[in-house]
Amino acid sequence: MKRTVPSVAVLALLVVLIAACIPAAPAGETGAAPAAGEQAAPAGEQITLRFANIFDAAAMERWQPIFDEYTAQNPNITIASESTAGSGAAIYPDVLKTSMASGSPPDLFFMWGGEIAGPFIDAGQVLDLTDFYEQYGWKDRFGAWTVDRITRNGKLYGVPFNARGMGFWYQKSMFEQYGLTVPTTFAEQEEMCATLKENDVYCVTIGGKFGWHTMRVLDYFLEYTCGPDGHDRLNRLEERWDAACVVEAYTIFQRWIDNGWVVPDFLTVAPGDARFPWYQGEAALILEGDWYEGVLKNDEQDVNNFDFYLPPTDHEPVRFSTFPEQFMITADSQHPNEAAAFLDWLTNPETQMQYVNTFASSAVKGVNPDCNEWTLTCRMREVILGAASTYPPTDQAFEKELMDGFFEVQDGIVAKQFTPEEGAALMQQRVDEWKAKQ
Repeated sequence: MKRTVPSVAVLALLVVLIAACIPAAPAGETGAAPAAGEQAAPAGEQITLRFANIFDAAAMERWQPIFDEYTAQNPNITIASESTAGSGAAIYPDVLKTSMASGSPPDLFFMWGGEIAGPFIDAGQVLDLTDFYEQYGWKDRFGAWTVDRITRNGKLYGVPFNARGMGFWYQKSMFEQYGLTVPTTFAEQEEMCATLKENDVYCVTIGGKFGWHTMRVLDYFLEYTCGPDGHDRLNRLEERWDAACVVEAYTIFQRWIDNGWVVPDFLTVAPGDARFPWYQGEAALILEGDWYEGVLKNDEQDVNNFDFYLPPTDHEPVRFSTFPEQFMITADSQHPNEAAAFLDWLTNPETQMQYVNTFASSAVKGVNPDCNEWTLTCRMREVILGAASTYPPTDQAFEKELMDGFFEVQDGIVAKQFTPEEGAALMQQRVDEWKAKQ
């Protein structure tokens, strides 16, 4: 033992000296990004990719195995989820802004399309991904309309994640109970609401907290009263918001509330809680998207008892609300190459088919869930990707300051703080004020 100890010490000293002669990789560099599915060579630097998102606990149960799989393939990479769940676009963008302003932004983050993402792009807080699109061939990977919707000023700042669309969801047993059929005109939609009211059932349930759940119903009314061209012109601010068709949309909304067709006192109800009157048979409809089959399963509902339809607008084609969701990389990320490599792996069809229940609404072409298990999702996905024309939710057409005015007016109409005419005039005033600042 006395002779062995010096020998071990000498050997250890030689190892240290040899290691000192090998140049270390610069901070943040781990070599070429691994191809999807390949094992990455262990790197000296351990990297944590901070990933901001809106995933709730149920979503994280699906996402954590995906993060773990990527770490297993890339041992020097850890994905750290930073979630702001439950508030949708009402709070999450502000949380992101605070994070970026603090000088400690996430490396990549979840975001919607349109004007919700616009302020981050215009402020130079998001990385232009054009070079990565070329490197990874992303343009050919996604549905064309999703890439178009996330393009701004001719540049690509995001990677499409989901292609979303919304309609009225209902319980088939309730329709059978009251002899209802799916309406094909707006008049039939209102007749159905009247029939339900006669049977002490509300037509629709809304979660008014944060504004965006209420917005979906008002968007539908605007599509009906203003028509596709007029609705698009309103979103582009090429039409005045005190126009007669806007007044009519506000009037319809107030009529639905006055007639008792909407579950009352909904302005303080969280969107996620709006489904409970629906489950209990107190309300017939809820305006939700292709993700709702997953909600039904999480809530242990009998999925076979549910279905959906596109709200009738009396216009051809029948347009409905759609939107892309995307992933973006922050301009100040310390690891942009690693973040892009992760997004490439994440949106690879092989990865998504391995975790297809998480990517059931994927914007990636050819990725579809098991239609025997996800019947409603598959049907709605066909409608969404096959639509000739759709319209975006208003909160993806307007910047936040202008959207605050929209929410102010819609909530004021609901609370009867002003008439439809006064609401339309106030909305145009908010548009004029916003334009004056540009």
